[in-house]
Formats: sequence, C-alpha cells, structure tokens
Amino acid sequence: MSVALRILLLIGALAMLLFVVKSIRKSRIQMKDALVWMLIALLIAIFGIFPSVPMWIAGILGIDSAANMVFLIFIAILLLCIFSLALRVSMLEDKCTTLAGEIAIRTHQEEDEEK
Repeated sequence: MSVALRILLLIGALAMLLFVVKSIRKSRIQMKDALVWMLIALLIAIFGIFPSVPMWIAGILGIDSAANMVFLIFIAILLLCIFSLALRVSMLEDKCTTLAGEIAIRTHQEEDEEK
C-alpha cells in the first residue's frame, strides 16, 4: 500500500473522529451511531498505521492489492450502513402512519364529545 494512501487513511480517520465528536457535542447524533462511526474511524486508522493488516486480508481473499482490499471493505461497510438506515426509515414511516391514525381518531373523538 502506498505511503500516500496510508497518509490519506490517517487524515480521513482523524477528520471522521473529529466530526463525530463535534456531532456528539452538538447532540446531532445518538451515541450508538457515534460508536459505530468511531469504530469505523479506528478501522481506517489501523489500516493506515498497519498496512500489513489489509495485505493479510487481501491475501486470504485472493485480492492482488491491499488498496483494493481497503476500498472493498469500506464499500461493504457503507452498504451495511445504508441497509441499516433503510431499516430505520421503514420503521419510522410505520410509526408515523400509526401516530397519524391515532391522532385522527382522538381528534374525531374530541369533536364528537364537543357536539
């Protein structure tokens, strides 16, 4: 893995960590989500500090380049994050539908009581 990629990984990990900490301080992110992103930043830093780790994983999987392995791992992580977010959105849509129905029923009941 090239030195430039290693430096880029370390800078990216540091930037991600700073952004997550800033988001925590401003209460923009829940702690469980922040923990996931901090672990991803740690993984990025490990790949930057110890290039033998992605090389070892690449060797096991038969991938020629450690850089390709790093990108493959990050693509897989991002796909998992997208899937997780899609699940959350679906659950929130269901909750919104349920709440809208409950509000409509209560409003209708209150209107009937007033008559």
